[in-house]
Amino acid sequence: MINVKFDDSKISDEKIFELSNGLIKIVQEATKIPEVFVYADSPRIKIGVAPIEVFVEMSENKVPDKEKLFDDIKISLEKWKKETDFSYPITITLTPVNWKFEVGL
Repeated sequence: MINVKFDDSKISDEKIFELSNGLIKIVQEATKIPEVFVYADSPRIKIGVAPIEVFVEMSENKVPDKEKLFDDIKISLEKWKKETDFSYPITITLTPVNWKFEVGL
């Protein structure tokens, strides 16, 4: 799961949509997991926030090497930003999570 928080006074929904689609492909390629999705929103109240914050959360058993996965995502995101001329700064966090869930109940 990817969660994107952004400051809508600094960046448009269209740019976030573009980024979200790029993030899906990047994370799919880095993790080999096809079921990647994005929630993106701009909080109503924002105090001292970065223009864009990206939180990648996934089951910790899918992350055998957190540092390598983070670097792979970061390098691919930097490359994507250059290729698409996406000039906004992005803060990214990778969080392996010990959760249990069931899909499609």
